[in-house]
Amino acid sequence: MGRLPLTAQIQYPENLRAFTHVEEALDSTRWTIAIGEPSVRMLESVFGATLSVVPENLAGAAPDLIIEPEILRFELGVPGRSKVDVPAAWIEFNVSIRGGDGAPLTRLKIPGYGEGSHGGGGKSLSQAAEYALRDAGAALAQELTADAAILAFIGSRL
Repeated sequence: MGRLPLTAQIQYPENLRAFTHVEEALDSTRWTIAIGEPSVRMLESVFGATLSVVPENLAGAAPDLIIEPEILRFELGVPGRSKVDVPAAWIEFNVSIRGGDGAPLTRLKIPGYGEGSHGGGGKSLSQAAEYALRDAGAALAQELTADAAILAFIGSRL
């Protein structure tokens, strides 16, 4: 995977930055996973490795792309409460990509899945969420560099 010859501005909505998932069991056990900031760090890493990211308030020429990611869903699988044997997490991102002029270019649906270790309660659930983010990051990097609309956009500029 190489860096795409594009500049991009990433717009992180506040609901992504502040995303927190609360899971409650019937026995009053409660797990809270703050997934927003870890998601932003993962996304910044992937976008920084695949595109030339420009700050949102930079004066001058418009970026080639405007990207707005969001978390569509986040789920936890807790052993004994669901059909999983180990703690598990599922995450799905929607990544909306527009041209610098604001015209829609493409939309990527990026899933991620991770499993925690047996036992360990909340720590294992957090581990599962971390692995789900890593999985989503790998999928996003692959999708960005292989998306037909993005590749056609690059080709139209040559």
